[in-house]
Amino acid sequence: MDGSALFNKTLNKDIPIPLYLQLKEFLMELITNHGDQAFLLPSEAQLCEHFQISRSTVRQTMGELTSEGLISRQKGRGTVTLPQKINQNFLYVLESFNEEMKGKGLIPHTKVLSCSLEKASPAVAHVLDLPENDQIIQLVRLRGVDNEPMVLVITCLPASRYGLESIINEDFSQVSLYKVMEEKYLVSIVSTRRTIEVKIAGDFESKHLNIPIHSPLQYIETVACTDGGVPVEFSRASYRGDLSRFMIEVKRKRI
Repeated sequence: MDGSALFNKTLNKDIPIPLYLQLKEFLMELITNHGDQAFLLPSEAQLCEHFQISRSTVRQTMGELTSEGLISRQKGRGTVTLPQKINQNFLYVLESFNEEMKGKGLIPHTKVLSCSLEKASPAVAHVLDLPENDQIIQLVRLRGVDNEPMVLVITCLPASRYGLESIINEDFSQVSLYKVMEEKYLVSIVSTRRTIEVKIAGDFESKHLNIPIHSPLQYIETVACTDGGVPVEFSRASYRGDLSRFMIEVKRKRI
């Protein structure tokens, strides 16, 4: 499969939209239509000749697509499309990572890096409304799909609240944290507050997510509460920027 369908397109040089952006839109449409099937794009020379544009224009387009994780330029082979990022509903649907990935037809996996009793830092104690140095359960998990690591999650739970101390004995590589909390401890999470930032990978994230240091991460903090507004979970998730993108549904406020 190749990108020859591009040669049915033409650029409009009479509108104010830059030529490199028009070409980028054509390429993104082509990549989207082919899904996860990798294929070679036409060469820079072919694109220049067909669209009658400069090599610098083509290179600007290719540079942006490369930085966005859509293509890879490989020496001796050419420009190859990469698998599309996974659309995630994490920001507006309250469900487990495993449930969401299975719903998309993917095979999720979880590796527990550690699960231990720790003293709450001042920041964690504040978020969970705990006395400083109170005990928390700290659960560190590496999660992914189809054997590819996607997200590194550090979760903190108040150890003494609802008798959660013994949750440390659960095998969270196989079971859902939220499901265990609801079924065994009668703690139902009904709302979350999430904060999103862009960060870069340090040594820890680089090692476990299998990405270079300073790679872009989508960093999300979550505070989860019961129906009484009691905070029972604080998590910090670092998602690989090259694999994930998040959907947000916004509704107009009715007056």
